[in-house]
Amino acid sequence: MPKVELHLHLEGAIQPATAIDLMRRNGAGHVPATSDELERLYRFEDLSQFVIALRSVSNHIQRLEDLQRITRELLDSLVSQNVRYLEFDCAVQKYLDLGFTLEEILDTLQSCTREAESQIVARLVINLQRSHGAQKTADLVERIAALDHPLVAGIGLSGDEFRFPQCDYRRAFDLAREAGLHRTVHAGEALGPESVRDALDLLHAERIDHGTRAIEDPRLVDRLKEERIPLTQCLSSNLRLNIVPRLSSHPFPLFLRQGLVVALHTDDPQVFRVTLTDEYQLAQSGFGLSREEIRRIVLNGVQGSFLPQGPKEELRKRVTAEWEQL
Repeated sequence: MPKVELHLHLEGAIQPATAIDLMRRNGAGHVPATSDELERLYRFEDLSQFVIALRSVSNHIQRLEDLQRITRELLDSLVSQNVRYLEFDCAVQKYLDLGFTLEEILDTLQSCTREAESQIVARLVINLQRSHGAQKTADLVERIAALDHPLVAGIGLSGDEFRFPQCDYRRAFDLAREAGLHRTVHAGEALGPESVRDALDLLHAERIDHGTRAIEDPRLVDRLKEERIPLTQCLSSNLRLNIVPRLSSHPFPLFLRQGLVVALHTDDPQVFRVTLTDEYQLAQSGFGLSREEIRRIVLNGVQGSFLPQGPKEELRKRVTAEWEQL
């Protein structure tokens, strides 16, 4: 079945063997011997603990060759799942702080996407981390806009919604809008509907990552439907981070059946030990999705992409043709 992945963090997609190799090379205090032991590092109860667990592994990405290996392995995994289009994000500032240039980082990632382009089309969303503050994120957007790198589709804001409100990042998102960069925001995950409204009204977000708690405000749900704002939903992530207590409480099927542009994604696949195929199987079994509903989810992913209209229509036709052959 053809698929589209729009919500995936590169730093959360490190294959276990690669993570162990990087930790061993860098002399980590404790190096897991097996993937099961590594999984125990990824234990958390909420978003704050999750960030600490993620960084305990991802901070061992120290070289451009590390980025290259992780990206290649990610693309191989997605190709094996019949993912036709990918928008992945990368915490670029992390590697700038290590001393690499912006062009070196983006060219390294692009070398991997070009190797795989006959099987999967991939573009990058620059991850702006709330913890870096207003000035640093705005400075990064200025540099991204000036470079105008062909791999970059847009920017995305992630991090602690409680400590860093959306209003702090208006300048960064205004700069992105002026430069013609697409914009997505993690919202409605840890915080409620007000986070989603602020992302739309203050940051002019074109897409919302998660948006799960929008369900708490029926007027906001109506707005998301009317304005055709895509929501990139991640079931396993929301369950592991206790955004919802159980699968039956997740609003995904309600959003879908009310006509919102919702699709399924993985967030941090190696942290949550999930594939995009797993997410579709979880949704199908948990929500009793029909074949037509599954098809609509895939096409919602196409609609929610940051592709230009021409390539988007080509992707839609390809996915539709493949679907009809199933």
